[in-house]
Amino acid sequence: MRRLVAIERWLCLAGMAAAGTLLLALVAFSGAAVALRAAGRPFSGAYELSGLAGALIASLALADTQRKRGHVELDMFTRKYRPGARRALGFFNTALGFLVTALLAVQLSARASRLLAAGELSETLRLPYPWLMHACAAALGLFACAYLTDAVYLLTRRDPDTEAFTREGRKGVVTSIRDEVEPPAGADAALPEREG
Repeated sequence: MRRLVAIERWLCLAGMAAAGTLLLALVAFSGAAVALRAAGRPFSGAYELSGLAGALIASLALADTQRKRGHVELDMFTRKYRPGARRALGFFNTALGFLVTALLAVQLSARASRLLAAGELSETLRLPYPWLMHACAAALGLFACAYLTDAVYLLTRRDPDTEAFTREGRKGVVTSIRDEVEPPAGADAALPEREG
């Protein structure tokens, strides 16, 4: 389990680093495109490149967000379930998430292969964008692996918190299917009443 989590953590961090680098490049590129337009020399492919980069950035960030439990979770009902029921429901959800995300990755890759075989190019810059679709499919595969790690954890009852393998551990796991969130110190104190 420890090796699975360590590999997942390394791959997710690599994906997030690539997404961050692309985001910085996209910001610089967008600024340059605005400056060129203001100078009367617009770059016609700016919108297209921004859209392609945005798709890759979003797909690369999904896995690390799942690893850090950063996706929105609605636990209005599940927090009242018994721990065993929460674990079973969590396993079902993460296993289903793995299957759906893996299927999406395979379908996206198959579609990209068909488009490459047909010689498909982007509209403005005539770029072979199906290669970008393959990269997005690989990022979705990484996202599926993050789900798989959570499913294995819930099945084996071992700690999935990949941050436990870093120098600075986290205080509590932020999802109700594992354990209740530990409130910060003083969170239970009553809020001061408003005057007037």
